[in-house]
Amino acid sequence: MRLRIATVALATITTMAWMQAAAEDGGALYKTKCAMCHGDQGQGKPSMGPKLAGTAKSVAEVASVLTKGGEAKVPHIKPNSTLTPAQAAAVAAYVKTLK
Repeated sequence: MRLRIATVALATITTMAWMQAAAEDGGALYKTKCAMCHGDQGQGKPSMGPKLAGTAKSVAEVASVLTKGGEAKVPHIKPNSTLTPAQAAAVAAYVKTLK
């Protein structure tokens, strides 16, 4: 039983560390590829990009918009070809940290 608890705790800590690292890398990508339209803190910019801070979309949904497209407005109607799926996930994890 103790081994099981230790394993779950280790997996949780590892996952949290990965999410933090992804958010940090995603932050750098966000600043170079997204901030010009969505603002440095995801506050949005009129006539450019909507507010992302506090989005109700999940990390998977944000990553899907980046990798598969589907949003009603340009440039996210089509997939973002400059991001790999891993990079899109990192950006999405960062977006979810914006408040």
